[in-house]
Amino acid sequence: MGPVLRKLDLLLYHLRKALRDGIELLKEDLQEISSALVELSTLETPTLRAKCWMAEARELSYLIEDFVDDMMWTRSDADSKRRGTRIARITQLRDLVRQASERHERYQLDAGCTSSRYLNTGHMRAPTDAANLFGIENSRIKLIEMLTVEEEQQLKVVSIVGPAGVGKTTLAKKIFYELGGQFELRAFVSASRKLDMRRFLGSILSQLWPHHQLASDAGPVQNLIDNIQEQLQDKRYFIVIDNIWEKTAWDIVSGIFPMGNNCSRIIGTSENMNVALECCGHLSNNILKMKPLGIQDSANLFFGRVFGSEQQCPDELKEVSYAVIRKCGGLPLALINIAGLLASHLEHSGLWYHVHARLCSILDTSHTIQEIQKEILILSYNSLPHCLKTCLLYFSMYPEGYMIRKAHLARQWIAEGFIDATEAKDAEEIADIYFEELINRGMIEPAQIDCNDEVLSCTVHHVVLDLITQSSKKEEFISAIDCSQTITGLSTKAHRLSFHFSSAKYAKRPARITMLQIRSLGFFGLIKCMPSIVDFKHLRVLILEFWGDHDGQTRLNLSRICTLHLLRYLKISSDIMVELPAQMSGQQYLETLDIDARICAVPLDIIHLPSLMHLSLRCATELPDRIGCIRSLSTLQYFDLGHNSENNVWSIGKLENLRHLHLTCSTVPSDEHLKRNLVALASTVGNLANLKSLTLALAPGALATTISIDGMSAMSSPACIQKLELLPPIVIFYSLPKWIGLLHKLCVLKIAVANLQRNDICSLTGLPELTVLSLHVRIAPVRRIVLSCGEFPVLKYFEFMCGVLCLAFEPEALPNLRRLQLGFNVHRGERHAHFLPGIEHLLNLKDVVARIGAATGVQEKEKGAMEHALNLAIRKHPRFNNNFLKIESVDWVEEEYGPLERGHDIPGDLNQVGSPPSKHKVSNILRRGLQHAMHGYEFCIVVCFIITQTHLTNLRFMAPISI
Repeated sequence: MGPVLRKLDLLLYHLRKALRDGIELLKEDLQEISSALVELSTLETPTLRAKCWMAEARELSYLIEDFVDDMMWTRSDADSKRRGTRIARITQLRDLVRQASERHERYQLDAGCTSSRYLNTGHMRAPTDAANLFGIENSRIKLIEMLTVEEEQQLKVVSIVGPAGVGKTTLAKKIFYELGGQFELRAFVSASRKLDMRRFLGSILSQLWPHHQLASDAGPVQNLIDNIQEQLQDKRYFIVIDNIWEKTAWDIVSGIFPMGNNCSRIIGTSENMNVALECCGHLSNNILKMKPLGIQDSANLFFGRVFGSEQQCPDELKEVSYAVIRKCGGLPLALINIAGLLASHLEHSGLWYHVHARLCSILDTSHTIQEIQKEILILSYNSLPHCLKTCLLYFSMYPEGYMIRKAHLARQWIAEGFIDATEAKDAEEIADIYFEELINRGMIEPAQIDCNDEVLSCTVHHVVLDLITQSSKKEEFISAIDCSQTITGLSTKAHRLSFHFSSAKYAKRPARITMLQIRSLGFFGLIKCMPSIVDFKHLRVLILEFWGDHDGQTRLNLSRICTLHLLRYLKISSDIMVELPAQMSGQQYLETLDIDARICAVPLDIIHLPSLMHLSLRCATELPDRIGCIRSLSTLQYFDLGHNSENNVWSIGKLENLRHLHLTCSTVPSDEHLKRNLVALASTVGNLANLKSLTLALAPGALATTISIDGMSAMSSPACIQKLELLPPIVIFYSLPKWIGLLHKLCVLKIAVANLQRNDICSLTGLPELTVLSLHVRIAPVRRIVLSCGEFPVLKYFEFMCGVLCLAFEPEALPNLRRLQLGFNVHRGERHAHFLPGIEHLLNLKDVVARIGAATGVQEKEKGAMEHALNLAIRKHPRFNNNFLKIESVDWVEEEYGPLERGHDIPGDLNQVGSPPSKHKVSNILRRGLQHAMHGYEFCIVVCFIITQTHLTNLRFMAPISI
């Protein structure tokens, strides 16, 4: 009831005395039943009468909220007739509240219920290392052996089979990331019990073709299939299909993938042995059966999640811990859930015994693994704090297998009123905490994790989703229907409605729905099945994900959504054109406008929306001028520098509350247009005092446009910025800007420079919170870049892209580095001595990814020699194993050739004193020097240096150069 009480407070400031007195009394009455509702919501086993009273109290709060929203929208109470009507309505609502309060006292609803007195709404202890995998090492080794038989050139399908929650997906993900680098193309995709082919195929294509616009537009199913087959043809690919439920689903899916003789591999996971056999062509040797964990592996998983290790478990909790572990039947999903519950109550040992007693009483009559798991999930769900339980129930708005982004989810929770801000934290920060707790408790699963270990999106295990859906239906929280159901059985009291129609062609548009009380509406399906949106006058949240059925309809008119005056969150995703209202100034409460679709035009008056905090429009969208008028804006993406005016770029500097700015460029009318916009950006971004992240990246499918501009070197970036991504090829700095060394809160830096000097590295090492660093260097440094002791103490991820691999590491450098990603080219005539010296000093390094390109004229054997030399260098690392190094072939790593100065160390043959360079090396060096001679470099230094080390007769081998 928190949102209603807050609205009543706001309403008091706008009312005359007669109405204000009534509202104050109504608020007092409502606070009383609100407290009782909170108390009852913490009961572990409320009585049936208590459940009914809670449902009535919630319904009453919705009724009052509708009345308050109506008053806030119309505002005026000057009309005596309207004022009299409202006074009468307030009196009526007060009577209903008092009656509810009297029933609560009369029925003594707090008596006779088991209270979750150990319930804790604080932030639970996160697991020490969520990536630790227990009990699957043997399965992992066996699966790798099945996939890496070199003699098997044809496409091979391997099945993983086992009960729900046994760890099939975890193992498949582990193998996908370990072996994925050995394949040209790869994708990990989840199926569902009701397979949505359009979403399934779109997910595959977006991973195979991530930077192309076609990957983000659904299009007809056959087009998706054709595009996937075109991408995979004659390529070595690796596909993981998780949760295949039926043979028919595999029959449909399997025809998509070309056979070929390129050692391609597919992994399919299933709970059904018959389905698993069908996937691998009834070859039993290609099936891996997963079994529940043994007691020791179960203990390792449990203690790892709760304490970090068994050694850290207090002695008084060891016995009861093992008793709880044995009740979980060796299922990782059950172990993680029960560990998540107990990890948040380490100080309450009594809860541990209470949980064990509950498990004993529940599981005395439950024998199968599935029953055990279900009961443990119910116990974990019932033990959630009320705030987390409400947020978890909201996941039933989405179809099974749907990958949900954290940012979207947080904004929906806020729009729903689930999140209360505090003096210390705003609503988005609280939402992030709730999300992390649900992850740590095992109720939702991470899907996408960035290189800074932040979870960006999540999925829900189908067993957990079943529990959520059933609970949501029972509590009349959300009504979710699919195309096989009708609306006749829908609860008339549910205030949230979601249509999971997917791409089923036989689905029909629902008949007129009379559920006018609906506050949130989700639709996932074909456009022809979408209900009339404007029938739901009380909508706060509207999520539309629809596709054209390509019967000639090329756009959808949504202009009437301007009548939804209470709308707070609007998200639209589509593959057809969307027509928005010409004016949206009536959406005074709209906080999020997120349109992932082509739109006819952006309403000009969105700059006057007073509550708009998050504006996200697809690339190539032209925004109205004076975007800086939206002073409430916190997120702006994707602002297209190619489609927006210079004045609008300057206007960004007025967005004083902006925290996240994502800029892009899809098409460029001219280089001058982009240069002017970049200069304007550099001059204005320093005014954004609250900016936390700034990204500038090329739009998907856009032609590469490189603007090397010194004007941005003078950019003054906000001191509180935490994430800065200025990605090539749009902007490449001549050298590292000095102002970057002043950003002491910077955690993530991705940048491209033409030249990198040692003092630039020193400048970066002065950033105390830098955990992610990506450097693209266009001109190879003439000296090796040596990272010294104590430098980059907290860096976890380091990407270094340069035409020449010229890194070296001293002892105790980068002590926390986990992943090293390299990109470089193989050049003709190169030798590979002293390759990556000091790599063995990076003691916490977990893996190395190398993207290797090839210069013109490089033979395959030269590229193979480079890969062999890299492998030998990496073998020096104490953690080296067969999966430590992943090599990916690329066409070319962007590079230019710069001048060589006297006395500098030079990579390759010239680094060996007294050894004359090869003919190819001489030619390459002279060519590099001549290419830059017209740009003001002192070419004579290069010539003199070469002449002193080789015979002049070698110069005749140099190929002609065009200048």
